[in-house]
Amino acid sequence: MKSDKKKQLLNLYIYSVIICGIALFLYSLLTTNFSHFPLAKIITFLVLIIVTEALPIHLSPHTSISVSFAIIYAFILLTNPYLVMIVTFIGNVIIYMKTGWQKSLFNGAQFAISAFLSGYVFQLLGGYSYTWNQLTFYIAIVISILVFFLSNAFLVVMVISLSTGIPIPVLWKKDVNGILLQYFGLFPYSLLLYLIYLRIGYVGLFLFLFPLMIARYSFKLYVETKKVHLELLRALTAALDAKDPYTQGHSDRVAKVSLAIAEKLNLSDKKRETIEYAALLHDVGKIGIEDAILRKPGPLTEGEYIIVKQHPVIGFDIVSKVDFLKEIAGLIRSHHERCNGSGYPDGKKQTDLPIESLILAVADVFEALTSDRPYRKAYSVEEALTIMENEGNQYYDMKVINALKEILQEGFEVAG
Repeated sequence: MKSDKKKQLLNLYIYSVIICGIALFLYSLLTTNFSHFPLAKIITFLVLIIVTEALPIHLSPHTSISVSFAIIYAFILLTNPYLVMIVTFIGNVIIYMKTGWQKSLFNGAQFAISAFLSGYVFQLLGGYSYTWNQLTFYIAIVISILVFFLSNAFLVVMVISLSTGIPIPVLWKKDVNGILLQYFGLFPYSLLLYLIYLRIGYVGLFLFLFPLMIARYSFKLYVETKKVHLELLRALTAALDAKDPYTQGHSDRVAKVSLAIAEKLNLSDKKRETIEYAALLHDVGKIGIEDAILRKPGPLTEGEYIIVKQHPVIGFDIVSKVDFLKEIAGLIRSHHERCNGSGYPDGKKQTDLPIESLILAVADVFEALTSDRPYRKAYSVEEALTIMENEGNQYYDMKVINALKEILQEGFEVAG
């Protein structure tokens, strides 16, 4: 019954956006004087929007960005919000037609509404009365782009939240943060396209498509390189897991817990990426430890424990030699440090440790406590939290412990 209500709410939202989009599209058709705008100009921009929107770059399972924004925003600067609405709606409906009429109309509607609102705000701020070399022109543009981003992000995040059940704030922090910079990063292309059209006309528009596609390819290459890096780290982790079946999946789970804590603490995208990389490789130094010690079913001798304690240093030495991993080497070295200085290998205290290290330390211990080991059964989540809270500020940063408790209360699951 509950799922039926969710589905009804999702459908209500989708159809509401579609109806609003179609209504605004029809209103724009009735109010636009097409005699002021050459048909060739309209068709040219429609073709460019279709070509660029057909090649999105996927940033995550839920979000993507395309260089079509540069085309659409140039069209906003060159025409008016009503004509932009018409062309954007038609272009996106055509692009997504293969996905079914509902998704096609929804995508066309939400993107066209965002473009219209952006252009309308630009018009209200007097943007069309300014020239490109006036400061007021750019003030109107900044506000207009913000409106485009916020309306587009909200309309998309709402449908994802309603269909997946993921809260809007979680989706916003995970999938939307940072995309605004991409919009502003594409704006110079919009301005260049605007100026090219004013100086050269239609020929300049198609000539401009080539460098825009190069920009798209460069950004896609950057995104794919990051994915390759992550896949490489996961492959190394899998190789490490093969040495010690008792800790299989440990690094992946530590990365999962670390990322969830980082999100709860509102750390930047860059810090989250750093934490994920460090968590996946935090035990890579165990490659240098004898299998007999790692797989020993009973307690370690003092000498064996001293050997095991060398794995953060070994990991540091390995990772610091890899160019794109140098910045996480210090986190790998310090993941067994404790706030009171009783950890290893350097005996650092809380004031000497970055937040990434403090998060990694908590995630590592929590995952270890809640997993089976050859010498004991796994503790329950409640038991593990009690153990860690009793150790308190001596070992762990309490704001990190509190963040861990919050994500667990919100339904976060470590396994998987």
